[in-house]
Amino acid sequence: MSRVNGSLGLHDSWGFIPAAVAVAALVVGFVAGFLLLPRYDGLRGPYTVKESAYHALGLHVHDKALTALQPPLKVPTHIAWTEATVRQATSGDPKRGKLVAADCVSCHGEQGLTTESGTPKLAGLDSLSVYKQLDDYRSGTRLSDVMSVIAQSLTPQQSADVGAYYAALPGLPENSGERMPRPNSSYHNNDSVQRLIFAGDPKRGIAACASCHGPGGYLIGAPALIHQNAVYIEQQLEAFAQGTRRNDMNMPMRTIAAVLTPAEMKALASAYSKGLAGTN
Repeated sequence: MSRVNGSLGLHDSWGFIPAAVAVAALVVGFVAGFLLLPRYDGLRGPYTVKESAYHALGLHVHDKALTALQPPLKVPTHIAWTEATVRQATSGDPKRGKLVAADCVSCHGEQGLTTESGTPKLAGLDSLSVYKQLDDYRSGTRLSDVMSVIAQSLTPQQSADVGAYYAALPGLPENSGERMPRPNSSYHNNDSVQRLIFAGDPKRGIAACASCHGPGGYLIGAPALIHQNAVYIEQQLEAFAQGTRRNDMNMPMRTIAAVLTPAEMKALASAYSKGLAGTN
């Protein structure tokens, strides 16, 4: 009887080993694929192990609150231009904003007119645009080691104040709402750069820059481009193209920049910085 029992035990052990190996492989695959790898996914992470587990189950965690089933993708921005948001963004006090902006001088220059070619000029920039970018830096939807720290130290009201301060400064052009029709601004313009600015390139699915940024490089709610630093514009186009900057809702900039050539990016940046895009 003992030999029979021993024989049966050996047979059972040989059947158990493959099953154990299969279960172990499933466990390792789950841990690696759903808990560890998402922590280093640049598009969605980094997450803690707990957050990764929630995402593996199809749940979404935001501000430590577990919500219903949602795609675990990082949103481009937490700004929604509701009436309340616009009211908050336009409630700034330039005098209070000037005090806040004292810490911005070292990078953005006196009166918001920096001489650093890779840093954006802020003088005259639309207050809504300033407010949105600060909120994006604060939430992490736009990345910058320096700006993220600064934005996180500001309240929404202080963001509105600093936006009002820079918007009141002379610099980037103001939008008077009155512009003469621009000649040679159709798709048949022989100047390829001006054609991209005012007509786009339908064959590549590129909308005209002016459709979002205005015919003179300025439109309320959009970053002003005319007289902006060329290197900064070119760097941002490259960042959108590479996906390292992705705070554009519905991906218009990432879509367009991805099909622009490096030469076109440089030419567009140069045209806007020299004011060529805003002349009649």
